[in-house]
Amino acid sequence: MDVDMMLNEKLKMIDDAITKKKTIMDCHPEVPLTPTAKMNAYEYPATWFYLHVKKSRDYSNLLYEKYTNCLTEIIQERALPVLLDKHGTELLTEVMRLWSEYEEFASFLSKIFAYLDRYYIHRKGLLSLADSMRYYFCNLVCDKLFSKLQEAMMRLIIQEREGGQIMLAEVAAYYSQLSLEWWFWGDSFSNYLRKVDWCLNQEETRAELYPSQTTKTKILDVQCSVMKYVLLERNAKKWAQKQNAEGMAAEDQHRMSDVCALELYKGIRNPRLVAFQGV
Repeated sequence: MDVDMMLNEKLKMIDDAITKKKTIMDCHPEVPLTPTAKMNAYEYPATWFYLHVKKSRDYSNLLYEKYTNCLTEIIQERALPVLLDKHGTELLTEVMRLWSEYEEFASFLSKIFAYLDRYYIHRKGLLSLADSMRYYFCNLVCDKLFSKLQEAMMRLIIQEREGGQIMLAEVAAYYSQLSLEWWFWGDSFSNYLRKVDWCLNQEETRAELYPSQTTKTKILDVQCSVMKYVLLERNAKKWAQKQNAEGMAAEDQHRMSDVCALELYKGIRNPRLVAFQGV
């Protein structure tokens, strides 16, 4: 077979494997790569190219260029369009998610082009496959979105160091207003508990936007503690009287137990809130 035809055949094997990998990444119903398909992508092309290097038909430059082009394409096609309209913590969360996907894809590519690391890259003094993977992501994503990423990270730092009290004051004011509105409209204790439960769920949903699990847990603990104080503990006597007058359904008793189980300051619970359980 003509060498150029064999070259095109091997390149097509690689292209087919990459296309299949992208399809799997898109969560389309696609059969995973079989051992034979992996061998066609990883072993046969690499062996063929390596043997032709020995025969002075060096296609390594072509393969290295193809590897870097695959990296830039996946970033430009799948990462940048998603990130350009994101801001704040949502941007940081998406960067982390897309980096994880990109890293998986680059790992897949490195198996196909592995022989370049062993021979061509070292001889030419080029970036290794792993270093290229990091370089292109930083160059195309981090550099392009540097100002937005910096702003998002600074907001988190300021919120963590200085903005905590402001945030808590806003949370307290918000739930104080809600409590007054619910009391004004004569909510039953049962309905009031359902609304408190709904608010707790909303705070948990908002906390999920934080990329760091530690920050997420801390923010949720503090905000829920403030919310519980405003909605329940501050007016415990008033709501206890309302509860006595109306009684408490089994469903509400369970809900009240869940609310009381949320601990404040490393397990120290407010006795006024716990008192609800004994009413």
